[in-house]
Amino acid sequence: MDRIRKFLLISIDCWRYDALSRTNARFNTPKFDLLTQDFSLAERFFVTAPATRPSHTSLFTGLYPFEHGLYGQTYLKMFAGLPNLFQLFADAGAEVMGRSERPDVFRFLDFESFITPIDPRAKAQYLGSLEDLIAWMDHPSATRQFGFIHFWYTHGGYGLGGIRSAPNLRDWVDQGRAEEALRFYYAAVSHVLEFSLVEILKRASLDEWAIFILGDHGEGFCEEIMAHGDTLHQNVLHVPLLAHIPGRGKIEFPEGPVSMIDLFPTITKLAGIDVDYRGYGANLLGSPHAFENRWVLSELDSLYGIGFLTPSNLQTDSSRVTSRVSMDRVEIEKYPDGVRLWSITDGQQLYRENEATGDFVRRDVMSGEGLPCHTPDEFRSIYNAIRANSNYQNPEKQEASTEEAAILEARLRDLGYIE
Repeated sequence: MDRIRKFLLISIDCWRYDALSRTNARFNTPKFDLLTQDFSLAERFFVTAPATRPSHTSLFTGLYPFEHGLYGQTYLKMFAGLPNLFQLFADAGAEVMGRSERPDVFRFLDFESFITPIDPRAKAQYLGSLEDLIAWMDHPSATRQFGFIHFWYTHGGYGLGGIRSAPNLRDWVDQGRAEEALRFYYAAVSHVLEFSLVEILKRASLDEWAIFILGDHGEGFCEEIMAHGDTLHQNVLHVPLLAHIPGRGKIEFPEGPVSMIDLFPTITKLAGIDVDYRGYGANLLGSPHAFENRWVLSELDSLYGIGFLTPSNLQTDSSRVTSRVSMDRVEIEKYPDGVRLWSITDGQQLYRENEATGDFVRRDVMSGEGLPCHTPDEFRSIYNAIRANSNYQNPEKQEASTEEAAILEARLRDLGYIE
């Protein structure tokens, strides 16, 4: 099988599964649909976390949050020594390009130096030009190319900033007007797909470029959850993945769940990059048996530093970050209402549990309807096996906090791994 030499990963922040014409007949993006008509859609693709930093770190490392160390959005840095796609391609001699409408969200992470603004000359990146990054794609190159583009316009403000009399969408959802609020969110996604992304895809030769378009997480807009970081919910975990690989035709995605961690082994395999990867991710073009009877994990941790990632803190020198949760050896402030949740899904059903309280829910992924769950033991066993059998856990070397180490020790003791 010939190696692919050009890769483009496009991440759309807060991109829900239903913000796409293939899954929502009311969604009108004819130009984008035409350009991606031969792309394959993974219908059961799930992110590892409902937050930008941990989700992208899973994308670039192929690891779950508990394995790469970014349990939540405001954990400051990764566990040391983990290969990431940017560095692997750079070490292989590839031209590497990363662009983001919000590059500082990747601050302090191992791959932050590879990600720069969409348009370095623009003060507001959503108003910037795409010409420079398109020129990078267009120029003839005899070497490999690896590109990453991150759109932030769909996040939080949904393009409402500066609009006179703009509504408070959370208030609308609380008032039972979720459908009206969703219209503004859908408009922001349409803007990215039909205008920005179309201009990029126009210039990408599908005979050369492997392209993956995905959501880093979704968005709530329902009675249970408004913002993506509030809880683990199918609206924030189940997102689109569109993929095109030159010379492979339509990709037959497996029936089982596909996870964000699967892109790392898929891309490194396609590129012929040799890496000692021992994670749970599976090559999407490999054996379908790897996806049988599979459960994939998502995690949410909001215990630390809510509100910490301010512009001033993000300009802090990296040397002052002395652990994943401390600056200058002082632990950052904890969030009193923070939670630690985990969920697993087989693509059909989703089980979620609060690690502190033991409260749990089970529901249908597609409809959101609640499902009976007389005992959580079956699901807890699956989760505990994922944690205990990981090849990427050594609390001492991974600078676990005292609280994290205690949680892990208790879990391993319950499973009989330690006495």
